[in-house]
Amino acid sequence: MRKKLKIAFTLLNFFGFFSLYNIEAQTSADKPSLIVGIVVDGMKYDWIERYWSLFSEGGFKKLIRQGTTYTDTSVPYLFADLGSSCASISTGAPPAIHGIIGENWYSRLRREQVNCTKDFLARSIGINNNNGKHSANQLLSNTIGDQIVLSSDYKGKVISVSFRAEPSILLEGHIPGSAYWFDVQSGNWITSSQYANTLPSWVTSFNSRNSVNEYLTRDWDLLLADILYSSCPPDDNDLETGYFNQFKTFPFKLSRIRKESLGQDNEILGMMPFGNTLSTEFASAAIIEEELGKDDQTDLLWICYSAINQITKLFGPDSREVADALLRLDMDIQRLLYQIEETVGKEKTLVFFTSTHGSCMDPDYSKALNLPGGFFRYQNAVALLNSYLSAIYGEGNWVEYYRLHQLYLNETLIDQKNLSFTIIQDQAARFLTHFDGVARAIPADRMLSGAVTSPWGNLVQNSYNPDRTGDLILILQPGWIEEENTDSDSRSPYSYDTHVPLTWYGWKIPKQTINRPVTVLDIAPTLSHLLNISSPSGATGKMLYDLNK
Repeated sequence: MRKKLKIAFTLLNFFGFFSLYNIEAQTSADKPSLIVGIVVDGMKYDWIERYWSLFSEGGFKKLIRQGTTYTDTSVPYLFADLGSSCASISTGAPPAIHGIIGENWYSRLRREQVNCTKDFLARSIGINNNNGKHSANQLLSNTIGDQIVLSSDYKGKVISVSFRAEPSILLEGHIPGSAYWFDVQSGNWITSSQYANTLPSWVTSFNSRNSVNEYLTRDWDLLLADILYSSCPPDDNDLETGYFNQFKTFPFKLSRIRKESLGQDNEILGMMPFGNTLSTEFASAAIIEEELGKDDQTDLLWICYSAINQITKLFGPDSREVADALLRLDMDIQRLLYQIEETVGKEKTLVFFTSTHGSCMDPDYSKALNLPGGFFRYQNAVALLNSYLSAIYGEGNWVEYYRLHQLYLNETLIDQKNLSFTIIQDQAARFLTHFDGVARAIPADRMLSGAVTSPWGNLVQNSYNPDRTGDLILILQPGWIEEENTDSDSRSPYSYDTHVPLTWYGWKIPKQTINRPVTVLDIAPTLSHLLNISSPSGATGKMLYDLNK
């Protein structure tokens, strides 16, 4: 009898273990082996429709035709740029929570402009200069990458790749993983001491190929016949800034442009489609060398393409240069998707594609088309505001700093004169609303109390961080940008800046088009839900339930 019981108990244990194994195996199969997040800096939503017929079959078209596309995706905060949006995408939180209100902001304590990831306590890894002194210390929330690493007991890999340091770090997160960016001084891919003590051997090997020189010897000419770019303004026009204010037309001969670069040869790559291609090559190498998606733990690969926005700033969003750069980016994404599907498999990989923000039409081009728009002369406005306050309260430097629609008042001077800070804010706001191009001037006290009314109330509140945002926020009229700013950099609450693409592809993603409003803050919580892990600590976005069908 005892023998029979022993056999039964053994069989029960065996089948129990077998069932548990099957449950675990099925659970693993219910999660993607690899997640790939593709973020394009400054890609407008309507570019996809505008250049659809020119795209290849394996890039944007493949993602959209075979995946789930959200046609009404927005950036739900002001001043969207590479820094604020990459942080929002990875954390699921707005700048008001994660603290990255932009690539740069003014520090009252240090009385200077600070970069969102610059960290002088960090050490450069892979190069003997200061270009690796970056970290995520100023990011106040953790990221989806942090959550993946924690939930997998540090077994899941998170790798972030970008030509620039800021997006690579803000997408990666805090926990030591692998964040890489391109060092324009040396031409190498590097990282910082937050993420590693030495470069992996495969990165050192990649750098030793010196493939940068190959790109620096190329010329950039139109990929397709000139007639196919007929929807763009003529190539030779006065609306474009161009490279070093002189190279404005195809073909762009890098040998000539490099002579004007004052030794910053490698930096030119980040302002051309070749910077995106180089980033794709490095990301592809990371997939193979790090064996991403090859075990039972979900890995995450971020790749941020930053060249499109740089080209937009130099030539405008309607230019042939931007159109051609998009076609070349489409080819880069096609190569990346092929690499992923060959090494990991479409059924095991979840890919999503989005953008950081859109862009404004060049005001001069708007004028030529009889559309509203113009240049806000912020330097004149600040000078006259200072004179106005001086006439009322006495001479002084009342405006301490101004940067990109944000004005910082001189708190020390206001305290010394024993004045009401709230009254000064209100007077300054009323004064600034009289300038051409200004739609609204919003005092910080109203943002702090949540008293900002529609139509931009939520966007303003999502942007306000008391320690970093200015004392006054300016919102310009539609079509207006700051004078002396680049010809597309408006950071406005209008659809041309806030409407961005969002497409999911691969794994178990259904083929569908969704028209309901969503935001980029929904990406991280959705990934958390699909992986059955906790969302990042500051996340306010919602789960995109359409993907879970």
